[in-house]
Amino acid sequence: MDNFFSAEDLELLNEELEEMEHSVVKKEDEDPEMDAAARRYEEIIKKHKGDR
Repeated sequence: MDNFFSAEDLELLNEELEEMEHSVVKKEDEDPEMDAAARRYEEIIKKHKGDR
């Protein structure tokens, strides 16, 4: 079975998820880093769906 995500994608997602978790703990209402991480996640999903 082929991997859906590359190792680089998984590393980036993990880093972004950790940042998002810290932001949630701080109760930040608006965080541009979280928005950027969400956009990056969506880009990765779209990229891999298009590769099929």
